[in-house]
Amino acid sequence: MAHGNDVKIACYFLNGGGSKQADDEDPVDPLPTIRAECLKACPAPKAAYDACVKRIEDKGEGDCEAWYFDMLHCVDKCVAPKVFATLK
Repeated sequence: MAHGNDVKIACYFLNGGGSKQADDEDPVDPLPTIRAECLKACPAPKAAYDACVKRIEDKGEGDCEAWYFDMLHCVDKCVAPKVFATLK
């Protein structure tokens, strides 16, 4: 008997918890847009990463992992509050 209620509850959460979004609309992920905006706020780490990539392309060996993670850290620091502000 309680099984029917469990199914209804599961469907409620799987379908977005009763959100007002129409069934034919796909949700839009704001993360790529926010990341692109935040990358502009990190010019120094981006420039250092780009310079490293150029050096590696010229040499033909090595990696830019450290510079990439420095840039990503800067971007993530900017992205986090903006993304969490969009959550309900």
